[in-house]
Amino acid sequence: MINRKVLIPFAVSTAAAVVAAVVILMAIDASLLRIPQMDSKAKQGHRNVPAGGNAPLPAPDYKAITERNLFRAQLQVEIPKPKSPKEIEEELLTGILKTMTLKGVMIGDKKKDYYAVIDRGGQKGVWIYETGEVVERGLAVKEIRKDSVVLQKDDFGALLRLFAVNAERIFLAAPAAAAPSPNAANPKKRTVQKQGQGPEIKRVGKTLVIPKKLADRLKSDNSSVMSSIAIRMATDGSGNPAGYKVVAIDKESIAGKMGLKANDTIQAVNGYSLKSGDDLKKLYDDLKNATRFELKVLRQGKQETIFYEIR
Repeated sequence: MINRKVLIPFAVSTAAAVVAAVVILMAIDASLLRIPQMDSKAKQGHRNVPAGGNAPLPAPDYKAITERNLFRAQLQVEIPKPKSPKEIEEELLTGILKTMTLKGVMIGDKKKDYYAVIDRGGQKGVWIYETGEVVERGLAVKEIRKDSVVLQKDDFGALLRLFAVNAERIFLAAPAAAAPSPNAANPKKRTVQKQGQGPEIKRVGKTLVIPKKLADRLKSDNSSVMSSIAIRMATDGSGNPAGYKVVAIDKESIAGKMGLKANDTIQAVNGYSLKSGDDLKKLYDDLKNATRFELKVLRQGKQETIFYEIR
């Protein structure tokens, strides 16, 4: 028979242990109720992480790109249109014209006596052109005037004024298709030597002395004079040729230092009257071996004579 003194304490301790266990379970349950619960998406994502691997990247969010318009998708930016071949050609011709300068013109009683002296700029040199000759890239001399030259290619036109720095753009109708002229197909290779720092023309009494070195250069190429002066045929009251009138002249050029002035009319050289372009050419040939010559000019209604000597 079990001793009552042993049974009673054992029963009491067992009951106390049960009560303590119940209290502990209640405390644990209460603490679990205060822990924040993860939503189902988070739990699902947590379950999808592979063991020993990296968590998968979240789905890309393009909201920032669209709101900030990083690619200008909402600005409707206009894309520049490509230039047409005609626009490209006009830009090239405009660039060529920027380097050109009209240095002189010669106007006679006939179209064949019309010449233009054009400095093409840079190392291209100074050239003499007749009407119809091509200057560069199909740009041809359409018209030679007393103080300007009209250049044209198709409907692209430009006006070169005497001694002006820049050409003026003008609009012209495209010329009718025609057979190219011999001059346009085979332009004459006539260049003008640039005027550098050489011997100067000096006045001794009433005579202008031309250094022989300069005279030799002018003999081989009279364009050094023509590149700085514009002249045209002059007529008397009856309409007959009466020499050549100086329309414009560069005072610092060789022609200017030879005593000629704007509005002078050159009537004769060494007594030989000038009535046509052929007279000028013949006179030039005759003066190649001369050591003295004189110009008879009409200046402000009065006749004057300019004397020259080569030495």
